[in-house]
Amino acid sequence: MEIDQLVESFEFRFTAAGVDNAKRVTEELLAHVFDCKPLEIYTGAADIASTTASKFEIIKRLEPLAERVENGEPLQYVIGHVDFWGLQIKCDPRALIPRPETELLVEEVVTSNMWNRENAGPATVVDVGTGTGCVALTLARQRADANFKAVDISSDALELAKENAEANGLADRVFWMRNNLLERFAPESADIVVANLPYIATNDWKRLHPSVRDHEPQLALDSGPTGMELIDELATQARYVLVPGGMLFLEFGFDQGALVIKRLESLGYQNIEIKHDLAGHDRIAIATNP
Repeated sequence: MEIDQLVESFEFRFTAAGVDNAKRVTEELLAHVFDCKPLEIYTGAADIASTTASKFEIIKRLEPLAERVENGEPLQYVIGHVDFWGLQIKCDPRALIPRPETELLVEEVVTSNMWNRENAGPATVVDVGTGTGCVALTLARQRADANFKAVDISSDALELAKENAEANGLADRVFWMRNNLLERFAPESADIVVANLPYIATNDWKRLHPSVRDHEPQLALDSGPTGMELIDELATQARYVLVPGGMLFLEFGFDQGALVIKRLESLGYQNIEIKHDLAGHDRIAIATNP
């Protein structure tokens, strides 16, 4: 079997089913079946598909996965994982799929002054709305001398996060809490608060692409009538939970930058910065607690 023909066949099927980036999805799916990187399907993986017996086995393995993609299920759920900052993060419907924008959120934390301060005791970092645990685990891998706490209101998401911690050898590095944002945290108990919270208004959630709306948990997407409810509440709580000089890192929707700035300013945060994603949209807010 020629790999190019296989790619073309499944790309045609996925395009007909309305799958975005059908060729890329095909390559990722084949890479999962061949246990290689997507570009490697055109080299070493081609040898695997060269015999009749291999052809039968490949199609047998591909077909049920392809049907799930055609039915609108996100590729990351179909293959069961996503690569995030060098970690393989297990994905399933218990939590939101990690996006590239959230990798930028992590990057802002690890390049910040608070993260890189010298001659200070161990920092305490709180990841709010941890989901798969991708942010907390990535940060924990970077700093053995810091304390990490990760909270989520979903017990299912926390179970998935713990599974990811175990799989990546970080089971003892993060304290997991079922909690509503920063409730029950003591005043001045965190140096850094980082969060990728639900920020989609309910009416906008209803209009999301079915591959997102019908498969990823509404609890991880829908913030309420305006989309700003949870960001507002967390920013208010963090003013008391952060130490003086502590830093807040927020991911938000592409059209919420002005609202986030206004809210942070009204709460008295200082040194407020807005960072853009790879598409040039406002995406991340950084602020310092006075």
